[in-house]
Amino acid sequence: MGKTLHACFDLPSRQSPLLFLAPMAGYTNAPMRRLCHQHGAALTYTEMTSDLGLLHTSDKTWHLLETFDDEGPVIAHLYGSDPASLAEAAARVEQSGRFVGIDLNAGCPVHKITANGAGAALIHDPRRIHAILSAMRRAIRLPLTLKTRLGPSPDRVAIFETLDAAEQAGADALTLHGRFTSQGHGGPVHLDLLAEVKRRATLPVIGNGGVASPYDAWRMFHETGVDAIMIARAALGNPWIFEDTLAAFASGAEPPAPAFAGARPRRDLTVIRDTFEAHIAAEIALFERIQARSGLPVDAAQLEETLATTFRCHLFRYLHGLKGSSYVRGRLHELNTLDAIHAAVAGCLEREAAYRAAALPRGVRI
Repeated sequence: MGKTLHACFDLPSRQSPLLFLAPMAGYTNAPMRRLCHQHGAALTYTEMTSDLGLLHTSDKTWHLLETFDDEGPVIAHLYGSDPASLAEAAARVEQSGRFVGIDLNAGCPVHKITANGAGAALIHDPRRIHAILSAMRRAIRLPLTLKTRLGPSPDRVAIFETLDAAEQAGADALTLHGRFTSQGHGGPVHLDLLAEVKRRATLPVIGNGGVASPYDAWRMFHETGVDAIMIARAALGNPWIFEDTLAAFASGAEPPAPAFAGARPRRDLTVIRDTFEAHIAAEIALFERIQARSGLPVDAAQLEETLATTFRCHLFRYLHGLKGSSYVRGRLHELNTLDAIHAAVAGCLEREAAYRAAALPRGVRI
């Protein structure tokens, strides 16, 4: 990749933060990462990947770490609970030569992850976090980072113990989702605690949580002073959020708050269509690459079924806010072929184009 994590943190001035794409299970594969990088993400993360799956040489697990050569710097995002197995998995990932760093998940609140002592379950035991990071630090030379939360619940703030554990273990950066485990992915983001962590930390701090617009990024940066901002769900079907946010910071003026939660700028329909098509083409290329690495033939029917199933989660997000998008979302289970997906998108874009044309003053064309 040629670009290290340390080099990334040398880039920003104090006038603006770096923008990163968060790890998201089921979403942040190579096609999505490449698109977000092209639109301004300085660093992207893989999907959450099991240490045990990597050690058992599970093809399905290693496929989560498949990369494209032109997607920019990528960090491998691992989860587990045992220091020895995580250290060995990290070493194997480093040997692949694909990544600029390795990240430990200590914040995922999903039950199937925490039930095994991983993810947010680690927040209950900062000493285990220290043991895991120390073992990983001894096993690899790549930069090592930690992604975590404020604590289990508002009555149990654990982040300062976790910060100490990370620093003492030799971590290179900390990503902090400014919510408690009990909040899941909703509710207020506690910028005051994020600011206090940044004030105390001796390593770079990446802010995460609730960044759905340039305004949210602006507010997080100016209220906390974090070194970078990580964008998650707002980037789904919306890789442009990175360039929109960079433009807002470059202007030097505070961007306006969105009119309502989830509001997006009006985007040129050709841009939406072309980006959507590029995403699908990349998904096909990834599928074919994985099949080739596995030594398996590419079956056309299997390709159709796999792509239709996996891409539906992106589909309605690209059409967010457009006329006919709710109709498409309600029929997602019926879109079982690429032709059906293309037809649904074309129909939605046509409805939106007609709506926009009708809303223009007479004599004005789009």
